Amino acid sequence: MAVPQRLPIVGQDDGTWGDIIRQFLMKEHYNDDTDNPDNGGHQNVTIRPGTTSAAPLTFSSGSLLTTPASGSVEFNSSDLYFTPSTTRKKVAIYDDSSGATGDTYYRDSSGNFVRLGIGSSGQTLQVASGQPAWGNSMNFGCSTQTSSYTLTQTDTVMLADASSSNITITLPAASSFGGHRFYIKRIDDDTLSINTVTIGRTSSDTIDGATSYALGKQYDVVEVVSNGSNWFILSSVTHP
Repeated sequence: MAVPQRLPIVGQDDGTWGDIIRQFLMKEHYNDDTDNPDNGGHQNVTIRPGTTSAAPLTFSSGSLLTTPASGSVEFNSSDLYFTPSTTRKKVAIYDDSSGATGDTYYRDSSGNFVRLGIGSSGQTLQVASGQPAWGNSMNFGCSTQTSSYTLTQTDTVMLADASSSNITITLPAASSFGGHRFYIKRIDDDTLSINTVTIGRTSSDTIDGATSYALGKQYDVVEVVSNGSNWFILSSVTHP
């Protein structure tokens, strides 16, 4: 007769208690029938499926180990940790309640996963203000400035209108914009104004070795690129 897969029942299993308990415990506990300190530890763990009223596995919040222990899993407040060797690692978790197919997740300043919704067809993943963002690779960010302005990551084409005052369009630090290009074009009628449009630099950066560049006439334009150290002119058009 096969040994039942259960705990012994009082009054029903006389003479077979030992066999039933042994089979029950050895299903998941290690035993080699010797006086071995390893005996009694789990050799495998089987967790039954959860139900609508009971989770299959629940951690109680507690204090973290003073010294991380290799292989340990710890739960403290709202954070779950795992120590694969000697360094405790925080398990990154994201809220998927509003997720969609194709979404991307990135690490925020607090070490949490933040969802970036899927972009539109043709868009590429870019960086804006230190955060990933979707952008149009074939379209230029274009704006008009009527006063002095410092270019940012989201700028590509800058139209400078000096109708009312002198304008300085300042290039950002070349060290933070390696490979980035900017196009600056003067659009006001210089014959009606004595104001200037100057391309300036940040800190000790240079523009083709100079500290500034001037757009003296209407529709003058310059294209510059950073090599990670300074700005260089790729092309320019100066009207007579």
